[in-house]
Amino acid sequence: MQDGSNIYNSSSFFEPMEGDIGAQFTDFSDLPCQRPWLCLKRVKRFGQWWVVKGVNPQFEPRNKAQQLLDREFERGMTLWHPSIVRMIAQQEVPTMEGRCIIEEWVDGTSLDKFIASDPAVEVRQDIATQLVEAVRYYMSKGITHGNLKPSNILVTHNGSRVKIIDFEPEATEAQTDFTALAQLLRQMRLPRKFNNVINHCEKGKYHSPEKLHQAFTSAQKKKHLRWLMPATLAIVALAAIAAAFFWGNRQQQANKQKLPTGYDVDSIVPGVNVAFSTLSLCDIYYLHFDSITPGNISDTIAVDLGLSVKWSRMNMGAEHPSVNMVGSFYSWGDTTDVGKWGGLNKYWPQHKAVPSKSISGSDIDFVHKRWGGKWRMPTIEEFRELINRCKWQFRNAGDGAAGYVVTGPNGNCIFMPLAGWSDDGINMQNIGRYGYYWTSTPTADGKRMAHYVLLDEGKIIAEQTETFDRLMAIRPVQQ
Repeated sequence: MQDGSNIYNSSSFFEPMEGDIGAQFTDFSDLPCQRPWLCLKRVKRFGQWWVVKGVNPQFEPRNKAQQLLDREFERGMTLWHPSIVRMIAQQEVPTMEGRCIIEEWVDGTSLDKFIASDPAVEVRQDIATQLVEAVRYYMSKGITHGNLKPSNILVTHNGSRVKIIDFEPEATEAQTDFTALAQLLRQMRLPRKFNNVINHCEKGKYHSPEKLHQAFTSAQKKKHLRWLMPATLAIVALAAIAAAFFWGNRQQQANKQKLPTGYDVDSIVPGVNVAFSTLSLCDIYYLHFDSITPGNISDTIAVDLGLSVKWSRMNMGAEHPSVNMVGSFYSWGDTTDVGKWGGLNKYWPQHKAVPSKSISGSDIDFVHKRWGGKWRMPTIEEFRELINRCKWQFRNAGDGAAGYVVTGPNGNCIFMPLAGWSDDGINMQNIGRYGYYWTSTPTADGKRMAHYVLLDEGKIIAEQTETFDRLMAIRPVQQ
């Protein structure tokens, strides 16, 4: 999963590939693998690159290898974090042994090679922050990596985003990860203000990932003042004079600089429906889970893009179509209007029949029930039409959430924000970094899963599935 070519570039527009985007696996190529029981290949499917993990046919006993692979998939599917490689499915793959894991392809390089390129200290510190947050996330779910080392940490070529790969399927000792993380942080040559955090981590003084994260965050905020008071006063005076003369020119230059890739939500203000991002310097508005979403929505917000259906100008739950309104999040087939999460078995028990076809317009289509009229959830086919027949221009302006301006064949357009998601009905995740949109189409295997569409900068993926209880955005449509 290192040093590959991503078929989607980082330019402003996303253009569908010419010809059919087939479901067959093609273009197999071998990848290096450090674990003797595994076989890794890069493959192309649906016009995109993926990584396939299968059992090494030369390894004995194969049953043990398959068990380890199954265990890795079971653990990996519980992890959903931007700094952890995403597992997509487990299935039989032609020319491969047994049940294989399908996971995202990362266009990046290993952490040691990235550090060897001598990135700026601000970049190294950002990488360290992503690592600490990812470790806190997976440890909070009771999972241990077991082999946290530079070759198992990739840094993307576009945006310098961390992706942790290859969790050991039988790892259980959390202190191993703490020690390994300390060694990684030391190799990254961070400022001296982090030395105590690294030393304490290495010596096992943090008994929870939350304590480590708090200590790391506190160290980030430290500033070392090295100037004497007279020198400081002189600098302040000079700065004030310079600002008076050059502020307008400097502001113009700043406006022309490329903004960071994606926005992180740094804090959420309780009770006021606002997620605040210091990185993007904007407030991103969402609707609380227990709020009543707008009902009887007028047909006037339906936009004709020249497609088979009209698309709403805003997400469900949004109060208006502004770029900084991301709406709310909903479970698939949920009509309770509360967005409460109680786990898949409580929400959709095993004995409850799974629909065999799209629920669009049915009595369990929450859009149809709440918005009324001709409004309904989009099917996976309608989303594919939106992807394949429209131009997608990525917008990363500082006045609202990042997202795509989607322009139809007739020139009309809508805005699709990277609205994020929630896994517990309480915390919002990845607002402004990724967009997760439900379709009305369940999977064909009878499992409690449905298709959704993933939006990322330079990449739109329609072939995604998730369990019904995941809370995601919905963009309504009508005929």
